[in-house]
Parts: sequence; structure tokens; C-alpha cells
Amino acid sequence: MIGVYGGTFDPVHEGHLGTASEAGELTGCDRVLMIPATVPPGKAPPRASAPQRLEMLQLAVADQSILQADGCELERDGPSYTVETLKVLRQRELGSLLLILGSDAFLNLEKWYCWRELFQLAHILVAGRPGVACKPEGALAEEFARRRVVDVQQLQTGECGMVLQTVLTQYPISSTRIRADLGQGLAPEGLPGRVAEYINNLNLYTD
Repeated sequence: MIGVYGGTFDPVHEGHLGTASEAGELTGCDRVLMIPATVPPGKAPPRASAPQRLEMLQLAVADQSILQADGCELERDGPSYTVETLKVLRQRELGSLLLILGSDAFLNLEKWYCWRELFQLAHILVAGRPGVACKPEGALAEEFARRRVVDVQQLQTGECGMVLQTVLTQYPISSTRIRADLGQGLAPEGLPGRVAEYINNLNLYTD
């Protein structure tokens, strides 16, 4: 099984790496692909360019066992819709796909482009926060009720369409906070060393 963990990664930090690694190890993924969005739908444009964010990811995962930076979304124009990315990966990769989402993202899934098609392309891991209930509503609640599994091993019994909810380690780090610290000339916590050096060399995120 191949994990798929997308995001803006502006910049990538230790929390991203920790979540991707833990999710991959928990579910027995052979690899977890970390995929930067070229144009993240519904979000402000990233401060760093897509090639720069991919380079930072490549530096960050250089010493990671199962994490791999993947620039497949950089090869497409327009918004980086997850459903289109999964279609590309299904053609390219052997084995099933596991889309790794935070609970906040999952609860907003109905707002995503062609969201029902996601279940036809991958399993979904919903990474929740300790003590915070993930209670989808409406059409998403119906999908969740019939697709939910409670055992990691059940993900191995089909190619797609199952939803596993779990709690992963929480990291008090955010890209927003890191950018703010860099803009004030501070040394932020949570940046991988090689990424911090890259940012410093290119003078990224300075106001």
C-alpha cells in the first residue's frame, strides 16, 4: 500500500514528517508520498514557489525511511485537485493507495472537487486529535458509516473505499507560525536542519 499525503508544505516542518511517518508505519505502507500542491484549491497562494517547496521536501525526507517527495502535481496546470492526483497515481503505482487526511480536512470533504470519486481511488486514513470527536454530517456521514473500518488489517482486503479513523501524535508546529518567525528574523522551531539552511540561503519568507 502507498500512502498519499498532500499539502502546501510552505514550508515543510517536523510535524508534517512525523504525521506522514506515523501514518505509514501504522498502516504498513511501503512508502508515503508527500506531494506539494502547485495551486492549493481554496487557499491563499503559497509564499514559496512550487519548485522550491518540492526541493525543501526532498531535503526533508532525504534521511527518512518510508517518506518520498513527489512532484506529480507540479506537472499539471490549474488547481491541484486530489482526485486528479489519485487518478495519476493509480496508473503509475502498483498496489492500493491510502489518502492521509487530518480530521478537519475530512469533515470538509463534501466541498472538495468530485469528492465521492476519492472512495473509488483510495482508502482514507482520518488522523484525529486526542479528545476531539470526528462526527461527519449529511452525505459524508452516510459514506463514513458504510465505509468505516476499525482494524488496520481490513485495509488490506480491498483496493479502495474504506475509511480508518485513528489518533496520531500531535505537533505544536505550524507553517504559518514558522513563516511569521522567519519574517521577524527569528529562528523557528520545528524546521528540519537542511530545510532551514535552504530557506536561509534563498532568504525565503523574509518581509
